[in-house]
Amino acid sequence: MSDELDPLLLRAFALSERPLADAEFVARMTAQLRPRGSVAGIARALPAAVAVMLRALAIGITAPLRLKHAGLLALAAVAVAICTVLQSSL
Repeated sequence: MSDELDPLLLRAFALSERPLADAEFVARMTAQLRPRGSVAGIARALPAAVAVMLRALAIGITAPLRLKHAGLLALAAVAVAICTVLQSSL
């Protein structure tokens, strides 16, 4: 297919060009898009946001444990942490 612009296609696009939406439509849409922030809205959204964060944290913790040698790596990390705590307390 050629990369050149087709004059017939360009003419069809030019003829089908419509004016932008009228002012009444724009005003109606703008009124609907205004923020409706309220304490009740925040209170309704807060539990969902907390649930999403907790789920993401759970996935972040459990996903690496599904790897082949993740258990061994976790044990090694615990051992290093214990050794670090014991050495720092001396």
